[in-house]
Amino acid sequence: MRLNFLDKRFFLNFIGLFFTVLASAQAQSLQNRVKPYETRFKNVQEILKQGKIGPGLDSLDAILTDYPQADDVYFTKAILFAQMRNQEGAIEAIKEALAIQQKPEYLSFAVDAFKSKNNADSALMYLDKLIDLDDNNTASLKRERIMLLFNGGHKDVALEYFYKTKEIESPTDTLDMVGSVLLNDLGNYKAVIDLLKPWADKGTLLAQVYGQLAQAYNLSKNSKLALEYINKGIQKTNEDFLYFDLADLYRFDKKLKMSFDALKKGFQSKKIDFGDKNRIINTLLRPNGPYTNDQLLELANILVEVHPRIAESHMAKGQVLWVKDDKAAAQSSLAVAVSVNPYQIDAWRMLMSLDMDKGEFDQAIAHGGEALHYVANNSTILYFTSMAYLMKKDMENSRKFMEAALNNAQDESSFLQANIYGGLGDIYNSLKMYKASDAAYMEAIRLDSTNVTAMNNLAYYLSLRKERLDEATKYAAMATQLQPNNGTFEDTYAWVLFANGQYEDALLWIQKALKNTNPQTAVLLEHYGDILIKLGKTNEAVKQWNLALEKGGDSEENKLKLKKKIETKSYVE
Repeated sequence: MRLNFLDKRFFLNFIGLFFTVLASAQAQSLQNRVKPYETRFKNVQEILKQGKIGPGLDSLDAILTDYPQADDVYFTKAILFAQMRNQEGAIEAIKEALAIQQKPEYLSFAVDAFKSKNNADSALMYLDKLIDLDDNNTASLKRERIMLLFNGGHKDVALEYFYKTKEIESPTDTLDMVGSVLLNDLGNYKAVIDLLKPWADKGTLLAQVYGQLAQAYNLSKNSKLALEYINKGIQKTNEDFLYFDLADLYRFDKKLKMSFDALKKGFQSKKIDFGDKNRIINTLLRPNGPYTNDQLLELANILVEVHPRIAESHMAKGQVLWVKDDKAAAQSSLAVAVSVNPYQIDAWRMLMSLDMDKGEFDQAIAHGGEALHYVANNSTILYFTSMAYLMKKDMENSRKFMEAALNNAQDESSFLQANIYGGLGDIYNSLKMYKASDAAYMEAIRLDSTNVTAMNNLAYYLSLRKERLDEATKYAAMATQLQPNNGTFEDTYAWVLFANGQYEDALLWIQKALKNTNPQTAVLLEHYGDILIKLGKTNEAVKQWNLALEKGGDSEENKLKLKKKIETKSYVE
């Protein structure tokens, strides 16, 4: 299947430059009547021209405090948030504007904002309102409705709406282009070719026609015609995003050098939206991609060169450098990302994760404090700050920040909430608050039935306390099923079985853990020795304990216990 380098869009995004829209709003205001906050509104423009985003937002909020029905100010906030790539803020602001007055430009913005969040159903709701209001753009809005139905998973409805629209509208390449997406998805490549080939042969200037037609030919095993039409499209339309389709075609033919060269041309283009390039590089960062890490770094460098003032370009470079294990350079790139946009939560998250990966826990805590200055009480930042304190074994501060993360996570995803509860489980266990720890792990599992870390840790700590061993066995087994060949989880399962007296089964799982753990840890080797001694294999048990002692225990108490096991040639609790 194709990598889908370019998530093609067949409609214009509403979001334009902030100052263009602000000027438009002011002109409209003058045409109707001068608003009492007009002078203050113009002052915001001057503040933002100086790059003072925070004070600009504060000024807008001050206007809204005095004039809570100023829908155009909410709209301005929405645009500003969108340009900062704060989609949640943009959505909240545009909802406020629409609650006051439902203007076409507000509805159009709402559609784009929800599309950016991949929330097709909400986008459809606002689009239907827009269709009722806007008689001038009916054809384009209907095309967009087809795509939103399709992207929202309502594929049969989308196809039915396409054919119904085709019956009542004049033939256009844009409508047939939208229909081809639906037919391509169904695998009806002949219908796609029949729909688009006449337009391509006429030399349409709609570049997506050539991309979709080439894909249909390629999936019909006709790479020659696919390449012919994509190259015709590049020459005819001068649209650089077709280089991404060309890269796809060459990759299918296993011509990876030519594929990469085409990809580079697309990345070097200033005409292609950054978001499309960013989606591609994030796709390529997945394991077993077609290009080398050096090639990915070359693409990331081009991204930074062409889009230096977009934080996500520096984030992409940071990710590539991290994959290449150049952690210092990765930190530098991520530091640039948060300086370009200090409201970019994912950039802070990645930077703090990298700090912790390098063992620089104080640096992670400092970065967390800096981030919270811009995004106060953000649950993600609070969570990672807590994790940094946890790594430092500063349990009180770790607890304080993790509980703060929980208190601010009501509107967050169940995935993040589950991770917060899992973190609380670890912290409470270290503080010997065992009932609270167990309850936190259980809530993490309830929120996310695939949270293997919570399952593993709950099972392990129950086994250490020799409590609810049937429950511990259940969760340890589930963790190994959900994530096979994980040495840590297999060790836990072995230890739960050991605590339950099932020594033969425990031996089987500890041997799996040894095979899947590199390097082997002192705890793992000690567990192996404990299981062997219970099975009467004294010499082998002592050998494993000695190996564990050479590795060094995690505390003096454990080292003394290991020495006692070796001296007495017996298991010691």
